[in-house]
Amino acid sequence: MSPFPHIDAVRDFAVARGASPADPLRQPLAEARRLAIAYQGIWNSPLPGIARTDDLRTDLGTSIRLFTPTTGGRRGPVLVYFHGGGFVLNSVDTHERLLRLLANRSGIAVAAVRYGLAPETRFPGQLDQALDAVAWLGDGGFLTAGWAVGGDSAGANLALAATLALRDRRRPLPDFGLSFYGMFSADLDTPSHRAFGGGEFGLTTERVDWFWSQYLADFAQRDNPLAAPLHADLHGLPPQLLVAAGLDCLKDDSIVLARRLRVAGIPATLSVYDGVPHSFAQMSALLEPADRAVGEAAAALRFHLSGARAQAAE
Repeated sequence: MSPFPHIDAVRDFAVARGASPADPLRQPLAEARRLAIAYQGIWNSPLPGIARTDDLRTDLGTSIRLFTPTTGGRRGPVLVYFHGGGFVLNSVDTHERLLRLLANRSGIAVAAVRYGLAPETRFPGQLDQALDAVAWLGDGGFLTAGWAVGGDSAGANLALAATLALRDRRRPLPDFGLSFYGMFSADLDTPSHRAFGGGEFGLTTERVDWFWSQYLADFAQRDNPLAAPLHADLHGLPPQLLVAAGLDCLKDDSIVLARRLRVAGIPATLSVYDGVPHSFAQMSALLEPADRAVGEAAAALRFHLSGARAQAAE
């Protein structure tokens, strides 16, 4: 029996459907993006039904897809979500199954932000779009019943960076933060990079380094706390759930962030799912740990936003 049955299952599932992960280091970027959409798309099936989806656009042109799990007219809490893809790949469409499941299982609407991709849009452009989406949703009354911010991989970076920027600007903060296997630091000399970054488990250290080079125009920006939030002062943030993958070169980003959050006095839950690769939360139709991780995230959203909902109803 293979020591990595979940890795084998993912590989076999993709091969059976004629799909393979994009390799933007060795493919033209347009081709890599096309292949990434095709590969990520295989994890969307079956696509869960949902009560309503709406495509919205802010005054500055940032696109948002709102997934509403109920048919009632009254607005409830919202999760503002940023998809992963190394700042370079993927879209709201590639993550649609995950987004619908989070909405359906939590009972909370999900506002998924379609931000510009690097290198066409570099730091701080994507962060500016994230903040634009939050401001527009707030001004439009979408966040009055409580809200959370979350994302996966590079999207988790944007979610945390946006929260830090809101804190620094003394703007209203979310009630909760959710991160799936976040890309929080450009430090590539970590135990998890050394153990899992060689290519056997999906995401590679070489690719992570390339993603940072696309996102940041200047190498010195790798220490900027809004570009790499693991370097930030974390005081004053809302409670956080950090979900990490056991066979992921980015695992230590979540482990170290959880430790630093706790030192700063922030309630932080770290859940490491053993035996699964980066991006596993999108694979809930295939991998049982992914289904559990989505369930854990949905339960945490309900717990942290139920009080905000009740307060808004008074």
